[in-house]
Amino acid sequence: MKKTFLLIAALLMMGSAAFAGGGFDLAIGPKVGYQTARLSYQKADIKSSFSNHFTAGLFGRVTIGRLYVQPEVLYFKTSNIFEGHVTGVESDNLFNLPTGANVNLTLNQMNLQVPVMIGVNILDLDIVTLRAQAGPTANFVLKSQTLYDKTYTLNGQQGEIENTTTDQDFDTKSISWGVQAGLGVDVLKRITLDINYNFGVSKMFDALNQTTLGETFDFSNIDNTKQNMFMVTLGIKLL
Repeated sequence: MKKTFLLIAALLMMGSAAFAGGGFDLAIGPKVGYQTARLSYQKADIKSSFSNHFTAGLFGRVTIGRLYVQPEVLYFKTSNIFEGHVTGVESDNLFNLPTGANVNLTLNQMNLQVPVMIGVNILDLDIVTLRAQAGPTANFVLKSQTLYDKTYTLNGQQGEIENTTTDQDFDTKSISWGVQAGLGVDVLKRITLDINYNFGVSKMFDALNQTTLGETFDFSNIDNTKQNMFMVTLGIKLL
């Protein structure tokens, strides 16, 4: 993670030095936006995405002619629902569940995503600039929390979870990798809008069965945890 930040800092410092000599154009500024599994132009859908999947961060851009490099640091929350099958002994597991029980667990994560986009200005006018971009992205899980259903099923019968604890913090030490691609628009050379799609390359919780939760549950749908989603962000160039 430190190497990633050092790379971004190096790119920005190089751009700043070259900008002073007239060879580059450098831009830095904040971004806000949201993630969504499906793009929608409906006001209600956009409002819901902002409320539930808000994203905030910073971006930098070094432009050389029509080409540019745009590193970003974005902070956001995601949620995944897992089907857990209890394998631990009842007296030893986290939730005092009988062996063989099935329960749904929701894992909420606070994430720090670091994409490095490489792009080209397709159309460059004074009023509007149209861009196309793609690049790798690293997603770091900063904190994870487990919320679980109040009921479980065992042999077709439903039971209630007796443990009064409502959540369980754990550290997955997870880093997932992806590739982003998309389009961007700059208005008046200052306001930026980016719509990218993140293709997950690695699973978000590939080692989930090796965490403290894995001592109690066998997770059946870890393959569904690749971060495939749209990222819609609005930014402003301060420099």
